[in-house]
Amino acid sequence: MERAWAVAARNLRRNRRRNLATALAVAFGFAGLVLIGCYGNRVEQFLRTNAVYLQHSGHVTVFLENGLHKASAEPEKFQLKPAAQQKILAWAAQDRRVEFAARYLRGVGLAGNGCGTHPTRLLGIEPSALQRILHHSEVAKWSDEIARPVKGRWMDAYPSLPQAVAVSEGLSLLLQKPRVHDEAVGLPPAPLILHCDTDQRVDELGRDANVQLAAITYDGSLNAVDAEMVATFHPSETLGEDGTMYTSLAMLQTLFATDQATYVGLFLHNEKDAQAVARDLTAALAKDGLAVEALPYHDERSKPYYVGTMAFLGAVAGFITLLVELVLALTVLGAMTLTILERTREIGTWRALGFTRGQVTALIVREALILSLLGLCVGLLLGLLASLAINASGIRFAPPGVPGTIPLIIVPAAWICALQAAIVIPGLGLAAWIVVRAQVKRNLVDLLTSQTG
Repeated sequence: MERAWAVAARNLRRNRRRNLATALAVAFGFAGLVLIGCYGNRVEQFLRTNAVYLQHSGHVTVFLENGLHKASAEPEKFQLKPAAQQKILAWAAQDRRVEFAARYLRGVGLAGNGCGTHPTRLLGIEPSALQRILHHSEVAKWSDEIARPVKGRWMDAYPSLPQAVAVSEGLSLLLQKPRVHDEAVGLPPAPLILHCDTDQRVDELGRDANVQLAAITYDGSLNAVDAEMVATFHPSETLGEDGTMYTSLAMLQTLFATDQATYVGLFLHNEKDAQAVARDLTAALAKDGLAVEALPYHDERSKPYYVGTMAFLGAVAGFITLLVELVLALTVLGAMTLTILERTREIGTWRALGFTRGQVTALIVREALILSLLGLCVGLLLGLLASLAINASGIRFAPPGVPGTIPLIIVPAAWICALQAAIVIPGLGLAAWIVVRAQVKRNLVDLLTSQTG
């Protein structure tokens, strides 16, 4: 049996049409699996980039202990004070796994246009961190369209404009502010007193990009600041479309009259280190007397949408893979059954010449494996060609939970294709083994005198 693989390959030439049909069935089935797996790879990368960078949480989000749920309700007690912020930043600076760290302040307030106000979720970002995030290679690769503003430029482009803010597209429509800062330059100024109850309101509101922010400070008093709308954008989540505003961290701290931060986001060189970094940071700061809650990006408490969506997609992909695997196994099972029935006398002859049951079984299983491998190679090629065609087609779709549309892109990954092949091949080999094993167990006389050979 030293040349068993060569003999098995030569045996496949006996019924070329049937074997070709079986190989093509395996090829098309595997091509479908390649497309599904590589599409899932694209979705995971897109959602992870949004969760980590565009939702400004980092690979690890560091709150004061219990700050995840209580920082908004009791900010004075459960937000990070300057000393705690510095401890976290100092630890991140000395850990080589951390690319950079940034402080954030969350809050709620009222966005106004001089005629009315709308409730708004506010996020204060350090301008230097915003610049690094927007120009990060991961953002450019996976979420370039979502990261670009609809109008204008992000706040980091206006270093001399400390009151610069970016407003979600839906909120800008509610505020009736169609122009951003660059578009409003040179227009005649709006009157000091707007005619809010007349038709002139729309024209007057559209002459500038000025908006107001009002909020309750942490000590309970009312505060307000003027802001200049420099950009509109689509948030990475649909829920924020009608009420999200990004400001500088300093401006939001001024609005709330505080020097605290809600959390610190740690952005890592390798996302696989998130769990370890969160664990090490928590332990190190605990020794220093600071109790924190460090959550990796794949923690459901921190990112329920990302975790839930990936769990759902994983279940769907697993079910489809199992279904295709079953269909392919039945295809090989049927083809090998016919092959065995046609070669019953041949099997009897091998047995009579001294071949053991295991050797005969192994030879025919090799034939099935060669046939399957041929189908998988063709299927991989078909899948890759189909992915190129899909990527070049320019098809766009609206992903759930994300405003707007994005291009449909299939991103092949070698490890996904290898994993799918590792799942499919044993199943097809097992199907062939089941058929052959049942035949070689028959009495030698029955095999030699069979009328089906």
